[in-house]
Amino acid sequence: MAHRIAHLVFALTSLASLATGQLPGPGLTWLGTSSGSVGSYLPSCASLPVNAVRGETVDLRVWGDPQAPFALLAALSGTQCLPIQGLGNALVLDPPLVTIATGTLTQTSPCLSCPPGFEPVRLFVPLGLQVGAVVAFQALTAGATKLGFTVAITAKIV
Repeated sequence: MAHRIAHLVFALTSLASLATGQLPGPGLTWLGTSSGSVGSYLPSCASLPVNAVRGETVDLRVWGDPQAPFALLAALSGTQCLPIQGLGNALVLDPPLVTIATGTLTQTSPCLSCPPGFEPVRLFVPLGLQVGAVVAFQALTAGATKLGFTVAITAKIV
C-alpha cells in the first residue's frame, strides 16, 4: 500500500512540475481579414508561416504580462535561433531589424492558457507589395515575469 502511495505522490509531483514548466511566456498572434490566423504563446525558435493577402488588414497581438513594455520587430527573414544572455527564448529575425511598434500591454484577457496581457498592432498589407515577398515579425516583452522573445511569424505575400 505504501508503495502505491509513493507512486501516486511521485506522479502528482511530476505533473505539478510539468505544469509550472509550461507557463505561457510572451506570445505573438496574427489574425488577418483574409489570411486566417497563426501564433503561439510557447517559446520556440520556429518561425510560423502565414500567407498574407495584398490589401488585407492584419491584427498582430503581442501577448505577455499586463502592463509590460513591448517592442514589435520586423525583418525580411527569420531563420536564425540566436539566444541572448538575460532574455528568454531566442532572436529568430535576421538583421537588419526594424522596430515597427512599441508600447505597453494595456489590454487584458481572462484566458487561462495564454498570457493575460496583450496589445493589438493593426497593419495593412499594401497592394503594391510584390507577390512572393516575405516579412517576418517577432516581439520582445515580459511573459511569466521574464523578459523574452516571442515566436516569430513569417508572412509570405500572395
